[in-house]
Amino acid sequence: MKLFNKFYNMKVGIVDLSESSAEVAPLDARLVAEKIGGAAVNADLFKRYEDGDPLILGVGPLTGSFAPASCLSVATFLAPRFGNLCHVPLMLRTGPEMKFSGIDFLVIKGCASSPKMLHIDKGTMNIVSAEHLVGLEIPEAVQALKKDPPLSRSIILTGPAADHGVSCASVSTGMRGSLDKAGMASRMASKNLKGIIFNGTGGLPFAEDNLNHKETIERDLFADKGHGNEGFLSVLEKIGIEDNLKKIIKKTKWRNMACYHCPSPCISSVEFTWHDPRKNSRTKDNIFLSDHMGFSAMVKKAGKYVLPLLKSCLRFGLDPVAAAKRLPEDGGLPELLSAIEEMSVTPEGPEIERESHPIGEIPVETHNLFGGGIPPVLPDELWGKRVCLSMILGVCPIFLLLFPQTSGIDLLKFLAKDEHDLELLEEVLASSIQSILED
Repeated sequence: MKLFNKFYNMKVGIVDLSESSAEVAPLDARLVAEKIGGAAVNADLFKRYEDGDPLILGVGPLTGSFAPASCLSVATFLAPRFGNLCHVPLMLRTGPEMKFSGIDFLVIKGCASSPKMLHIDKGTMNIVSAEHLVGLEIPEAVQALKKDPPLSRSIILTGPAADHGVSCASVSTGMRGSLDKAGMASRMASKNLKGIIFNGTGGLPFAEDNLNHKETIERDLFADKGHGNEGFLSVLEKIGIEDNLKKIIKKTKWRNMACYHCPSPCISSVEFTWHDPRKNSRTKDNIFLSDHMGFSAMVKKAGKYVLPLLKSCLRFGLDPVAAAKRLPEDGGLPELLSAIEEMSVTPEGPEIERESHPIGEIPVETHNLFGGGIPPVLPDELWGKRVCLSMILGVCPIFLLLFPQTSGIDLLKFLAKDEHDLELLEEVLASSIQSILED
């Protein structure tokens, strides 16, 4: 479908870590025409390369475009923690930088003989050693990578927890964590893949009227005066947070931040002061909050200690939801910090987590299908369809959950104006959504 030509590079990267080979191949135009993009194309590529236990990364046609919140890339793999195929959303600038680096989809199969990094820059891919990063905490690893040319613009990185085979390890986008609760970090570690670097340059020549369409959508969104924009806290309000716990975070200094082209931030950078028992002194610190489910679980378990404990999870590359479940009851901060550090080096075994209780009103199977980290802002059926919409087109799922009035047709109008083309796109999109939910 020629409609997609200006929204894709029409390139797919194929990496075989066992053979230390990497090539860029043409993207099958028929596949994009039939599936549109994102998780739908990822799932098809997974089936094609299933023998290599692949990790697939992909973007949607709107990733990196003028569409609101067009930040998304999607990682698709067999989830070690849930035992099923799942699609993990990667936000911030990961999606645009992937697309602007010259590829739209990435197939990673096989296992390297030693720890490796994958560099993608200007349409070329290189597999390089990552042995110097093994065992480093996430901030240390990011600093080490900044010294290695080429300079990285977007990094997907694993931490010490993945290095030690911890099942609740979680990938981090730079030093800012992620919504990975399905075991993407463990899947990368099983391939001896320490991280992926995208160096995007420039962009793609999207349609001239896309900017006007974006502005029209945003005017309609914010005509609703009842919508409060408090960054990270605005999503916590939607999923429910007790007033006494809310006071803990209200005392800190907040700076709301947004992903790529997002008009309504759902993340925040927070400055806080705490007594560090390891230094026996007051410490000024900051943390980037993007994991609403992780914060909610940790604040319910650890109350006033939530921010330093979340910072510790980020350092080691741990999922805060899983970490909160394993923390001792009624422990002081030194005991809780020690418990998190111990978790980061202690494998729990290969057991698959099979919870049966719903997440809000959402069946756990549906929630886990999309990585287990997207907040339950809307009820079951609508939540699933909105998240699918985001995962195919390349728009942030949290944005689409917060603004259900932004319809699929509103987003498809970035791709086409002709009524016949729009009808065809609607049919393909509905089919792709259904296939993801039924897989």
